[in-house]
Amino acid sequence: MRLHKGKSFLAPPRLFKGERALYFPNFQGQTLSKDKLAKDTTPVFEDKVSIVSVFSSAWAENQAATFAAEKNNPELHEVVKGSGGLAQMVQINIEENALKAMLVRLFMPNLRRRMGAGNWGRYFLVRKGVSDEIRDAIGLLNSKVGYTYLLDGECKIRWAGSGPCEGDEKEGLVRGAKRLIEELKVKRKEKSILDTRKPVENQTAATVA
Repeated sequence: MRLHKGKSFLAPPRLFKGERALYFPNFQGQTLSKDKLAKDTTPVFEDKVSIVSVFSSAWAENQAATFAAEKNNPELHEVVKGSGGLAQMVQINIEENALKAMLVRLFMPNLRRRMGAGNWGRYFLVRKGVSDEIRDAIGLLNSKVGYTYLLDGECKIRWAGSGPCEGDEKEGLVRGAKRLIEELKVKRKEKSILDTRKPVENQTAATVA
């Protein structure tokens, strides 16, 4: 912690291969939405490129912000804004301490104003369900450190960073996000073509019958 600020690993310069990448686990937590209902993270991630910040304290949140906050990585935010809704920023605040979780809830009105209504559903306060097995599986090795993940549309972890951003890690995140957005555009286009063909094929089959 003293020498490396808890940094667990260096981010890879390139994306993890899709066929070998691990799935990001589903967490359940309260979002900033005013209904106060617990919601799953997986539906938010599906069919989107997601930059996910995971933290358990203000110190860890600031570490994750060195990768993903607009003031620290404006190029990443330009990529997200220019993706046509294909990419998004998501924050997961894991707080298993009841008192600290209560304090976060008290400050939720401030978070709502800061983040804007369009982002309320992409901030999660997670109280439980983060087992040691899950932490080991996704490299969430130090609860006091912030982590940053890049997920593809299948909820697979294609890139990961820990602690404060160093060297060219920020650039690696931006490159990876751009590539995954382009891949998702291709997939959506292919799916659209297939969906267009299906009614024609069904109509032809019905005529033959």
